[in-house]
Amino acid sequence: MPAISGLDLNGLGLLTVFCLLAGAAALSLIERASSAARPASRAIAAAAAVLSLGVMAWSAHVALLAAIDPALSAVVDLRMSAIGFALALVLAGIAESISGGSGRPVLAAIAGLALGAGVAAVHYVGLVGLRGTGRFALDPLILTLAGAATGALAAAGFALASVAAGALARAVASSALAGSMVVFYVIASYALDVAPGAQAQVSGYATLISVLIEIAAIICGLTIAAGAGALILTGELRSPRAAARDRTFADLTREGIVICEGARIVDANAAAARLVGLDPAMLRGRAFRDFLDAPDPDRLLSASLAKPQEVGLKTTGGEGGYVEISSRDLAMDGSSRRVVTLRDLSEQRRNEHQIRHLAYHDTLTGLANRAAFNESLVSALKRGGEVALFCVDLDRFKEVNDVFGHAAGDELLRTVANRLMAAAPNAMTFRLGGDEFVVIGTGPDAGDADKLALRITERLNTETVVLGRTVRSGASVGYAIYPHHGQNVDALFANADAALYRAKADGRGLARGFEPDMDLALREKRALQHDLATAISRNEMFLHWMPQALTETGEIVGFEALIRWKHPTRGVVPPGVFVPVAEETAAIVPIGEWVLRTACKAAVQWAKPCKVAVNLSPVQFQHGDIVELIHSILLETGLPARRLEVEITEGVLLDDLNGALNTLRRIKALGVQIAMDDFGTGYSSLSYLQSFPFDRIKIDASFIRTLSTSPQAKAIVRAIVALGDAVGMPITAEGVETPEQRKFLAELHCEEIQGYLVGRPSPVVAFESPFAKQRLRQAG
Repeated sequence: MPAISGLDLNGLGLLTVFCLLAGAAALSLIERASSAARPASRAIAAAAAVLSLGVMAWSAHVALLAAIDPALSAVVDLRMSAIGFALALVLAGIAESISGGSGRPVLAAIAGLALGAGVAAVHYVGLVGLRGTGRFALDPLILTLAGAATGALAAAGFALASVAAGALARAVASSALAGSMVVFYVIASYALDVAPGAQAQVSGYATLISVLIEIAAIICGLTIAAGAGALILTGELRSPRAAARDRTFADLTREGIVICEGARIVDANAAAARLVGLDPAMLRGRAFRDFLDAPDPDRLLSASLAKPQEVGLKTTGGEGGYVEISSRDLAMDGSSRRVVTLRDLSEQRRNEHQIRHLAYHDTLTGLANRAAFNESLVSALKRGGEVALFCVDLDRFKEVNDVFGHAAGDELLRTVANRLMAAAPNAMTFRLGGDEFVVIGTGPDAGDADKLALRITERLNTETVVLGRTVRSGASVGYAIYPHHGQNVDALFANADAALYRAKADGRGLARGFEPDMDLALREKRALQHDLATAISRNEMFLHWMPQALTETGEIVGFEALIRWKHPTRGVVPPGVFVPVAEETAAIVPIGEWVLRTACKAAVQWAKPCKVAVNLSPVQFQHGDIVELIHSILLETGLPARRLEVEITEGVLLDDLNGALNTLRRIKALGVQIAMDDFGTGYSSLSYLQSFPFDRIKIDASFIRTLSTSPQAKAIVRAIVALGDAVGMPITAEGVETPEQRKFLAELHCEEIQGYLVGRPSPVVAFESPFAKQRLRQAG
């Protein structure tokens, strides 16, 4: 039969009240013991906590003894009760040392399990000395179950107290701890049975349970008093208002404050907790060195840091950060403490990183910029081995900007950047500015530079869809290899640029490696570019006049203005040499304006009101308003618009047909004549004639030059003259040098001719040609 016939509600109530008080005190004292300033305070707090836990465990055993049926006349052996009490204190000490304060919930839970096992052990030892009417027997399974349930609840209470702060959390944790004892009382009450039999022999140390209860009551009272006294002595029960005020002041600062005793953290403010991503309560008792990302954190913390130092900070999020740390020793609560201040540098580091990124990267494409390129190339050359430098320049990029807008140009640049990185994934890619890119290749990329250059051109010389429109903008590549093509940065870059110049001169969309003769060509080009910039201001430019005559009579009807340049040291530079250079650098724009103005001024002074023909470069259509320029020059010089004939090639129409045709219509609206020059040399001239009604077609001199030797040339000339007659456009044949050529053109009714037969280019305007004089002599 069970020795305990039912729950003693009075005893259970008293046990619950005592355990709530003792549990709250124990948890507070354990926390205080881990963060107390003075060794004495730590010892007092720890001892009081052990006493509270031990008496709790022993009181649960005594409460169960008090519930035994009085009819059994049970007595207890005081020796075994004392042993049980001592065992309770030992196991409570183990639990307190394992829990170790806040911030370690796993250890705290283990401490709770140890306390549960201790309660079961204390009860077992205490029952060994139990005597009464009948034979007492203890069910080990039920006792084990009671101990396990007690341990689980106690573990929950300890764990909660270690990770949560605040009155509510502490109240819940204390209730869980007290509840563990109540659960043990309830379950263990079914573990003790009694069987009828003779009364066991009673020792001289036996005493009535009522006496033990009185002793337990005294011990419990003393325990509560000791816990309260320990809390007072260790400062736990200081004024809540004062504690709140101190905490508020500490949390107001943006700097982290950590107070350490030795290696352990005894307190930290909210800012320090935020830096490491933990609750302030969880920091207490932890080693501060565990949060420092430094080669030797112990040395860093071994002395006061009057001068702040930067150090990495480990966080629970795993990202880490940087702080400026300084410390000094202060006397606090009767002992020396180290106060460490932490200033968060993470935002500063992010800003520095962003500034550095902006300083070394192109914001449009994300590629490294010129500053990064210079440093990278210097570093690559210092490492030794072959280094290939590729200069990449987009063809007709400006036309994309002018025709489709800058948004399209930006999108094209981003596409080019992505294609470059895809073509050279192991190389370093940079954008130096505008449409100028460079690639630095080492290792295999330098050893097979020709293959990489070919891969780049293949990737870039394809159609690109930009903002819904198909854009045709290829790229040229020039490359040089260190140390074969240059021993330093400047030489290597200059030679790669020379190779790029050759690639563009050979037809664009090509890749060329550096060759020794390229350097001379590049120097020559750059010298011409430099001198062209000031040629007009130094009055080195002048005009020659090529006469144009009627095919039948030889009468002079106009002159074509031809630009000439007399260099102070080079002499007369042929137009075929300097005009392409001027078009590359846009120097042709001011030169072309000078030619147009000078030709119009001269034509106004002619004795005979002949027409004047001026060539316009495609580049002039891309820079500024050519229509407004022509209009202003006509007004300035007073030349009638009908006397001006501007000559264009199909290069004006190639990239933006609609825009160019719109400009030509505006020019024609001024009354100016427009001629298609070099007709027959392009692939789409017929479509241009259909799109825009030119005033004149000029047959390229290459066809006239081969009339006597090429039947195909004769057929082409016949077709062009017939085409002009069909569409009502007058024809001018260029390059006419022989009477036979003139005769052939006259038979076809070609209206005008120009060439050496009519007259050579001359600085003087002559209105009578040798051809006309000859006709007059023959007629006489």
